[in-house]
Amino acid sequence: MRNDDVRSDPGRFTLLLQFIAFGAILLGLKLWLIHSYGNEVPFWDQWDAEAARLYQPFLRGELSWLELFSPHNEHRIFTTRVLGLLLLAVNGLWSPLLEMVVNAVLHVLALGTAVWLMSKAANKSSLPALLLLGLLLFGIPFGWENTLAGFQAQFYFVLLFSVLSIWWLVTAQALSRWWWLGVLSAITAYFSLASGVFALAAASLILLGRFVLISRDKRELAGAVLLLVLFLAGASATPVVAPHAQLKAVDARHFFEALSVVLAWPLQISPEAVKAASEWPLLKEWLLVMVRNLPAAVLVCCVIWKRPLRSNPVWFLVALAVWLGGQAAAVAYGRSNDALSSRYLDLHAMGVLVNLAALVAICTTSQRWLRGVAVVGGGLWLLATVSALADTAGRGLSAALAEKRDTSSVQESNVKNYLADKDGVKFRALPFLKLPYPDAGRLAGLLDSPDIRNILPKNLQAPLQPVALPPVEAAFERGGAYPSVPPCHCDFWGSFGAKADIGMGETFMRYDPSMAPVRTGAVFMLKVAGYPATAGRIDIIQGGKTRRLRFAKDPRETWVERYISVHPDQPFTIRLVDQSPMAWLAVSQPVPAGRFDPWVSAVLSHYGAFLGIGAAALGLLFLGWLRPGREKSLGASHQELAL
Repeated sequence: MRNDDVRSDPGRFTLLLQFIAFGAILLGLKLWLIHSYGNEVPFWDQWDAEAARLYQPFLRGELSWLELFSPHNEHRIFTTRVLGLLLLAVNGLWSPLLEMVVNAVLHVLALGTAVWLMSKAANKSSLPALLLLGLLLFGIPFGWENTLAGFQAQFYFVLLFSVLSIWWLVTAQALSRWWWLGVLSAITAYFSLASGVFALAAASLILLGRFVLISRDKRELAGAVLLLVLFLAGASATPVVAPHAQLKAVDARHFFEALSVVLAWPLQISPEAVKAASEWPLLKEWLLVMVRNLPAAVLVCCVIWKRPLRSNPVWFLVALAVWLGGQAAAVAYGRSNDALSSRYLDLHAMGVLVNLAALVAICTTSQRWLRGVAVVGGGLWLLATVSALADTAGRGLSAALAEKRDTSSVQESNVKNYLADKDGVKFRALPFLKLPYPDAGRLAGLLDSPDIRNILPKNLQAPLQPVALPPVEAAFERGGAYPSVPPCHCDFWGSFGAKADIGMGETFMRYDPSMAPVRTGAVFMLKVAGYPATAGRIDIIQGGKTRRLRFAKDPRETWVERYISVHPDQPFTIRLVDQSPMAWLAVSQPVPAGRFDPWVSAVLSHYGAFLGIGAAALGLLFLGWLRPGREKSLGASHQELAL
């Protein structure tokens, strides 16, 4: 017994390391993306779905629980609304950056769960390959729109709850306790995103197929009928948005052209390919679809032909393939002209991952004389897929991210200008995409609302003004920063002035936190640039105690965020000191911040630590791989499908 425990521990440790490596590296990459390109200004649907319809009635005590289930476009985003209210309550301010970080964790959790269940269904030894391809698919930011918008948790919720529901509905005994938990999870998926209803359809089809082919179990038939009824009820309750009719496929050919583009991704992703799709013969359009989905198609055919036992988890892979087909059809029909938009690529990428799991199941469970053919064909498929992913990543991805960052910066500046001068005429005259919402009048009305203004993110909050300004002869002056420093969209004081770096001295700015425009607590945010670590110092003085802001390195010609905690009812002083004739420093006026904003800033600025943890886990895995006498097991899983 003791020997068995010794042998099992290394396996569990290796499994843990694999998930640590996957989760830490993927989370680190997503945090890097948010840190480099994210902006805290709410964008587009957030102003309606969160500000107007969720936060405003919540703050007024007028939010009905039924409103949490009300339509948002074609969806009923209950889970995203609950998450948004929870984050607002714990943070005190509306923070899209906090939403982005939580969404990143949620996405990693959902992907880890999906990969783990797929490996159990295909072959336990397939886990490293699935994790590696998952890291490639989702580490490259194809779905950057979801990562860089706080209001996209629904795409991650639908993945998590759909995968869990399909597993429980397909592998558990029909009408058992776990099966009913699968029903609840499927309903939750539907109340995350409308296409979550396809989890019910996929499971119903599998149960009905097993009843006809192998089981003749009346419970499976009853379960299939119940799931079908729930699917039809969910589909009929899906809202129809009249203005979105122009976004839908106009006829069958339009639909199938869009569907072929979706099902072939990443083999045809370029805008040129999408534009030319209508000119291709139908056979050529679907050739790439057949190549990309060949493993899943072969697996489905083998399951139908060989009819594995009801308890065989390979049924889960078949159900996932059906579910992803439903997702693809929903996007192709509902957004036919924009089917390859970045926001949908997180779902499309799951199709590639499921095909790899199907490929592993075929290669490891087929008869020996067919295994060589399957391995060679699978290798060619994998090579084509990875090559297409690399080609896709090089087509305008970095330019799109840079455009998003620059556009968000302009939008932040314009919103802050309106909050400062209330010039509605100039605000409404701004061109399209110069504002984070398409209707300038509607946005101005929301910004004028005291309820919304009081919870705006910290970068849109009015700064706390000093009780007395520094004397004119002080070394620090308003806007005193090196010319190459990027705009901070803030009011700041710095020591780079008429004398350039030569100016030295100190100044004191006294603040009364009770006069803050928003009373969120005792946390304030400062933006700092220059050389505070080597050229001077920044002290916070309150109640006779002095605290120095520490910097591991100088921010130089960039802005970094620093947070201070003060007593909310006692005045405090910020002392700025420049003691070097060769350098300068600049500090913004403090602005109210949320309770979790310091944590978010620290997590984003230390994305490299997550990458380091993942790299260390990979190193340990590599050392284990070199271990003499390690077990080499590439055999079939505990329940084989004899192909």
